Amino acid sequence: MMDQMGGALSEDGWLITEDELDRGRMRFYEAILTLGNGYLGSRSILEEGYDEAYAGTYLAGVYDKSGGQSFAIVNAPNPLGTEFFVDGVKLSADSMEVVEHHRALDMKRALLYRRTMFAKGEQRYEYKSMRFFSLHNMHWGVVVFSLQSLDTDASVVVRHIIDGTTRNEMHAIGGPRKHYRVTLSKARGDVSYLEARTNDLGTVLGMASAVDFEDAEAVDELEIGSAMGEEVSVLEQSFRASKGHTYHFRRHIAIHTSRENGGDIEAACFAGVTAARRRGVTALLADHQEAWEKRWHSADIEIGGDEGLQRALRFALYHLLIAAPPEDIDVSIAPKALSGEWYQGHVFWDTEIFMLPFFVYAQPRLAKQLLLYRARRLEQARERAVDQGYRGALWPWESADSGMEETPDTWVNFDGTILPVYNAKREHHIACDIVYGIHLYHVHTGDEELMLDYGLPMVLETARFWASRVSYNADSDFYEIKLVIGPNEFQEGVDNNSYTNAMARWVLRYACELYEDFWERFSVEMQSIASDMGLTNEEVDTWKQIADKIVLLMGSDGLIEEFEGYFDRRDVTITERDEHGMPLWPREVMLKDVKETQLIKQADVLLLLYLLSDEFSQDVKRANFDYYEPRTTHVSSLSITSYAILANELGDMNKAYQYLHHAANSDLEEIHGNTDLGVHAAELGGTWQILVRGLAGVRVRGGVLSVDPRLPEHWQGMRFRTWFRDNLLAVAISRGEVVVSMEQGGDALEMDICGERKILEPGGTMRVKR
Repeated sequence: MMDQMGGALSEDGWLITEDELDRGRMRFYEAILTLGNGYLGSRSILEEGYDEAYAGTYLAGVYDKSGGQSFAIVNAPNPLGTEFFVDGVKLSADSMEVVEHHRALDMKRALLYRRTMFAKGEQRYEYKSMRFFSLHNMHWGVVVFSLQSLDTDASVVVRHIIDGTTRNEMHAIGGPRKHYRVTLSKARGDVSYLEARTNDLGTVLGMASAVDFEDAEAVDELEIGSAMGEEVSVLEQSFRASKGHTYHFRRHIAIHTSRENGGDIEAACFAGVTAARRRGVTALLADHQEAWEKRWHSADIEIGGDEGLQRALRFALYHLLIAAPPEDIDVSIAPKALSGEWYQGHVFWDTEIFMLPFFVYAQPRLAKQLLLYRARRLEQARERAVDQGYRGALWPWESADSGMEETPDTWVNFDGTILPVYNAKREHHIACDIVYGIHLYHVHTGDEELMLDYGLPMVLETARFWASRVSYNADSDFYEIKLVIGPNEFQEGVDNNSYTNAMARWVLRYACELYEDFWERFSVEMQSIASDMGLTNEEVDTWKQIADKIVLLMGSDGLIEEFEGYFDRRDVTITERDEHGMPLWPREVMLKDVKETQLIKQADVLLLLYLLSDEFSQDVKRANFDYYEPRTTHVSSLSITSYAILANELGDMNKAYQYLHHAANSDLEEIHGNTDLGVHAAELGGTWQILVRGLAGVRVRGGVLSVDPRLPEHWQGMRFRTWFRDNLLAVAISRGEVVVSMEQGGDALEMDICGERKILEPGGTMRVKR
């Protein structure tokens, strides 16, 4: 397939295609073909619109409430509207027959191509387009499109629209909401402009669109005008089209908000489209592709011998990459990334546990930005801890822009029933999860500056929280953590959830280690941190004592009880699986009764065994995998990662690969049945973890980077790059050896490869037999 607008598409392993216009799957394709650059995400609506269309344009960090329970990411105006009327009839699936339809998302270059053949009676019309949102300049977008009337001359009207009628409809309890009001609609020559303001926070959104008609001088009866409405800004062109001639258009888009631009938004948008036009589409495309080449350089993974998984893997990485902004604009990544508004665009623990590891290894600068989002909201986390009667810092279960708790009071369950939500009050493991992300970033990057400025206060305040959260049981002489929700979430108020207890214990010990280490190496800075916190050696000593006595419900056989009383619940196991090998819900269990059973929503104990892998033996992992795997429903997209990695550790490669295939293809094959609402970003991040931290065995152990792979037998190998302590390493794993090269870096690096300790010199290469 040729793009027809600048050369050949990338090879098949980089393409996601749509080869027919299936009205029942249009929103599915809108989601999976989403374009973005981290500043914005744009669902791949057809430019002309259609009855089933959901035009989703999401600007990272732009939230509004508008009478809802909590702040939601705003579905902003749609800047892509393009309508063609041929002899008075609109080119669309609603008014013409679609004879052919092809779209291709080129993930390597983040470009969306389209070719559609429309027909009205005997007359055929070919429409083509190519569009992208620049990674080089996050405020710019480009749409190039063409029209050809194949069978007759025709009168053509083209309307280029910025549509300010969009609403949030995907997740709006109480009905759809429009989170902004249009305040200005105008045209200046061949540039249209629309400005809006969000209802509660007053964030200003500005969009300008400039249109170039390449064939303007050659057409007959050309007329150019504008049509400004209360909520739309439209440029119009009408002309007489000749049979067989192709007419080309270029559209430049500039978007700014007051969130990142404190100046004149209108002036910034007009200046943006002027600069973009001056630069030209060819140069803009080259800039964009160069930026993506740099981003993919350390992010791509090549798999030998598994073409289907290769494409699915790149799909996962692409959607993670388009959710991370090229500049620090103080945002994080939501469960749907920037492909939908489900969960209202809030930030959960998904980011630190499932997505952040990819960025730590492949794009540490972007990982730092994700951590800074949390760091800048430390004061709000302190306030939240106090509000719940504790000390230290407790980050919100759901976060938006302000850093305050945004968890709604109710939620729509799998069966459509409305449920009360207790997560904000009880699912406190979020505090551990954020500290785990800080730890992972620190051990991989050695970024002491971030730790001194932000990381240490966050870790120490979280330890202080857990010291105040535990309860002392004098009869048993241990500490408990009561009334919590663990990762499983089917039970909404349990005591001593093992994941929560073990992670809290780990946080307390990690905080003590950091405190002592940084006092020794950075005494002046630590004195300032301790003084600001009112932290004393005595308080830190108390943390050690508490950590040593936090109860962990592990039996002599190594089996860990998920929470106190879990083994007393009705024991139900999975007996049937679907065509993907995933569990089918047991017929004898009603959803409302699942809390009384041992069924599990998602990884809980096994997530603990993965995250704190070095603290548990293979025998403990085997006992718990064998027990919990038949009881896990995997109805959450957060579940698969841990099971795949542990299956690999335990030598069950068939099961590990089955889980990997499920995670990588969950959206492409619509396994969860709701990809139309947006991709499952945590599962996409988990796919990368299964491959690199799991199958390739790339972990940090004892401060040393280790590579210890176990690959599926049908693979020829895998190649990828990873950053470690300012060194960019290229790793190539084949059936017979592991090859590691230092592509960038200035210091020798000690590594453990397949159990052998080696020193990798700058610019050097090591080969170790497997």
